[in-house]
Amino acid sequence: MLYRSLIALTAFLAMVPAAMAAEWEEGTHYRTLSEPVETRSGDQLELAEVFWYGCPSCYSMQPVIEEWKETKPDDVNLRHVPASLRRDWAPHAKAFYAARQLGVVDGIHSELFDALAGERRDLNDVDAIAAFFEEQGVAEASEVRDAWGSFAVDTAMRRGRQFQQGAKVTGTPTLVVEGKYVISVRAAGSYENMLAIADHLLEKERSGD
Repeated sequence: MLYRSLIALTAFLAMVPAAMAAEWEEGTHYRTLSEPVETRSGDQLELAEVFWYGCPSCYSMQPVIEEWKETKPDDVNLRHVPASLRRDWAPHAKAFYAARQLGVVDGIHSELFDALAGERRDLNDVDAIAAFFEEQGVAEASEVRDAWGSFAVDTAMRRGRQFQQGAKVTGTPTLVVEGKYVISVRAAGSYENMLAIADHLLEKERSGD
């Protein structure tokens, strides 16, 4: 009896991933781009998170992202793409790229979310953002201003806009899997579902299906 029970349990567990995968339907839970956008993750598979620091939904999703990162496969790169869908979002996108240029993303990423989405602070230009970086102890204000106006940051902003336009991103948060598949929270139904769908699509790319 025990042997039969173990066989039945094994068969059930083997069916679970397939059953879950069958729940995610193209055109309903995610969409496939007719023309893939450029990935920037080398030999790794790419999951791009398009976000805005002032977005309450993106802010709420961060703990889910952090939990997912704890078990992220080694062959997957999580790429952060700050949204610049509106003109007033551009300074916040530049803040991310300036932080990346200075090598301080890990020290300021959560703090920018807290300040902009959590506290609704008025950080909308280079002077306010540079002062905030200095306040957080991650960089001198002058260093932030230098990075802000650099060719590298301007290039990153341009590439980020091209990525968003190519993926037809209309809101945040949005996930883009391997430059091919786009997942919105509205289509997925929850932040957890967004990442479950992303995992399903990453496995699809991994297996070559």
